[in-house]
Amino acid sequence: MTLASWLLAAAPAMVEAQLELIAEGQDHLALRLCVSSPQAHQVEYRLEVATTGAAGTSRTRQSGKLTSRSDNQCPINNRLGLSANGRVDATLDWWVDGQAQPRLQRSHPPAQPTGPTPPPPSPPQDELHEAEGLVASAHQTPGQPLRR
Repeated sequence: MTLASWLLAAAPAMVEAQLELIAEGQDHLALRLCVSSPQAHQVEYRLEVATTGAAGTSRTRQSGKLTSRSDNQCPINNRLGLSANGRVDATLDWWVDGQAQPRLQRSHPPAQPTGPTPPPPSPPQDELHEAEGLVASAHQTPGQPLRR
């Protein structure tokens, strides 16, 4: 293997993925996943969409594989209904040539920060503190999102 081919193989894949949730009026959203790259790469994706409303939460999953190219390919282009005070959370896990890529997450309405982000917890000193940390993380503090 020449140095040039080794450097090319070691270089990160230049694949762009765009996950969009776009409001279309008050009761519909457009959900799109588009992929492009200057050179061909094998892309695998798994998308989970959670829609929450007065009737509860619905989860759907879509997955697929494609070969990326320079023009935008949009394997997912859906229109979602949204109830009053409803929420949609979309999470994309994806791989390029078998290598995991950073997870993409989109929400509608967009998540609003409720205050300053608390500092990360200190590492537990012993098993007792570790157990207390696990119990504490399972309870929701009013006004704060549930920690996972």
